[in-house]
Amino acid sequence: MLLWKRVTESKSLRLIRMRRYQFERLALDEWEAIDRSAAAPTFFARPAWAKALADAHPYLTAWPLRCEIKPHGHAIIPLMRGSRGRFGWNVFEGMPFGSYTAILDQTNAPVTSEIAEAVVTDLLAKADAILLNPWPLKPLRAPASIIRKLEEASVIDISGGPEQALSKMPSKSRRMVGQARRRGVQCAIETDEQAVDRYYELLEDAALNRWHISSPRTSKELLRRVAFHGKDSVEIWIARFEGKPVAGAVALYGSQEVLLWTTATRPGMEILRPHNLLHAEIEEHAAKRGIQWYNLGSSGGLAGVLKFKGSLGATSIEYETIRRESLPFRAVKGLKRRFGRTSQDEPHPVV
Repeated sequence: MLLWKRVTESKSLRLIRMRRYQFERLALDEWEAIDRSAAAPTFFARPAWAKALADAHPYLTAWPLRCEIKPHGHAIIPLMRGSRGRFGWNVFEGMPFGSYTAILDQTNAPVTSEIAEAVVTDLLAKADAILLNPWPLKPLRAPASIIRKLEEASVIDISGGPEQALSKMPSKSRRMVGQARRRGVQCAIETDEQAVDRYYELLEDAALNRWHISSPRTSKELLRRVAFHGKDSVEIWIARFEGKPVAGAVALYGSQEVLLWTTATRPGMEILRPHNLLHAEIEEHAAKRGIQWYNLGSSGGLAGVLKFKGSLGATSIEYETIRRESLPFRAVKGLKRRFGRTSQDEPHPVV
């Protein structure tokens, strides 16, 4: 009986790999209904993120795809479609600006690696241009001929509850958390109408006077739309000293992870260690909510950032982004670049 089961499963997987899937656009209201029943594991693969992106960037359209996988039900692929241009290109990204997608079943749980590989392989062959940035905790495999780029994310397993989660923080960082509290720093989720403005002021200050760039890489409009669509899955945390904001963070929730999307500390306030306290408080709060992973995201190749995340107890994991452009798409793009044209007909994404 066990041997027959293995043979049956093996044959089923071979059929999955051979199948050419028919992809259809999943209606946004249906996608939202699925999400209300059971959220995707990462916020970035949820309708709220897609709707916020579309609001803030008009050249992007929420375009989740669905395909049937017999006898396994349906697979859902959260994607955004870029502008189609003069030639009506099918150009997709999952998801833009370094955010994630995942191959999910009809209950919003990640599908098996074998099903994901089959779906991705077929999808790559059908799109004119596509870039997939998979959820690092469920990485995707793709054919050897596909362009892949190595990325990393720093994560902490907080599934053991708040006490066990904080125990993973090295002693030096725990001392800094204690220092911040003794000095009078206090952290809380702020939900009033000015919370976005309050956090963005911290972000602008840090961008200009700490990172020495003219403006934050995250727009205020996108932050507003994320807070609006994400509702209680988005938390704006503010650390205050003597009543004044000195640091902040925006935490995004899926069913399995809380992701620190953006953080900022007011220049000159680092000595108070508010960022250490913020991480400890958010981590503890998320563990109480039953979240499994505390995702600190990519370090962007910055050794100092990666070291700081390690000091919090995070482990760096590697994953690959997957990219493909069809021959016609590459030819047209190459001609435009050759003749120095920056035509608005060329699609926007990011591939």
